[in-house]
Amino acid sequence: MLLLSSLTHALLPWVTHTPIHNLQVFWGLSRNHAALLHCSVLAFCTATLFFLLPAGALCLLENDWSYLESLYFCFISLSTTGLVDFLPGRTQSRAARQGLEFATSCYLMLGLIVLLVVVESLWELEQVQAILRFFTGPRQGELKGVGLDELVLSGDMAGAEEEPHYTLPISTISPAFSDSPATPTTELPPIFGLPPKENVPPSLRPNPTPDLCQSTSTT
Repeated sequence: MLLLSSLTHALLPWVTHTPIHNLQVFWGLSRNHAALLHCSVLAFCTATLFFLLPAGALCLLENDWSYLESLYFCFISLSTTGLVDFLPGRTQSRAARQGLEFATSCYLMLGLIVLLVVVESLWELEQVQAILRFFTGPRQGELKGVGLDELVLSGDMAGAEEEPHYTLPISTISPAFSDSPATPTTELPPIFGLPPKENVPPSLRPNPTPDLCQSTSTT
């Protein structure tokens, strides 16, 4: 089944995508109508070449088989049901039976590949998808054309393209500087029970001690 699935995905662009594209380009059809027309023709050709004509050939080879029995054998063989109530070549000779077995094996291999291609082509139809959504409901978290990694990347890029916002600094430094160094001042805490110096009247303030240079000049 892995080999059949690989062959199906390899043939799908050539059998389905290219004809649909040609119908769109040369006939001017929409993609939905082109896909519906292509799937209809593909299903009709598959039913004719792998069910109706092989059933007629088996009906001619097996004398005791009717056409419906031959069509039944084709259906159960290609649907992988595999019932053994009908087997071709039972009334034939050994060589004819071996030839029929080889031809039947080739028919089944080719028919399974074609049926898988047809099923994949039908699965891409919008009408089929609508019918499936009607019975199963919409799928949660279904993303088409965009992956989760792309969403995360686009979110990061959108955040990176935002303009930066600037805020005022907490503290500022004045650009003006004086040439002379500032004289440090020391404020003494007020003495308990005494008012501050600026609240004391001038008459009660103590006389300042004269400078040493002034005392020397007076003497």
